[in-house]
Amino acid sequence: MRKPAFHISVLNSVNGIIRMLRSERNFQLEVLALLINIFLIVYLKLSPEHAAIIFLVCFAVLSVEMLNTAIEKICDFVHPEFSEHIGLIKDIAAAAVLLLAFVSVIIGLLIYPQYIFV
Repeated sequence: MRKPAFHISVLNSVNGIIRMLRSERNFQLEVLALLINIFLIVYLKLSPEHAAIIFLVCFAVLSVEMLNTAIEKICDFVHPEFSEHIGLIKDIAAAAVLLLAFVSVIIGLLIYPQYIFV
């Protein structure tokens, strides 16, 4: 199978992001969190190092959310009816997002007070 041209691959990736934005509530909330963090980075004038850490965890959460959605879609395609095994797989994938979201909040709690309570 021949690989598509690079620009086609990029367009396909952008299409995936657009589909996530249109259909996945959690992804929409996580994008909102990213926008709030961008505002705080600019408003509070975070150091480049702290801004990079915030961006890293925000985009990590978005990426893991996309992987979680992909796993759920594959599971639903392969096994459309209810299955405890499929449910466990989906729960584990969702737990990965939850853990990363939890650690991102902790990172925010470690970084932002340095700029708010000066």
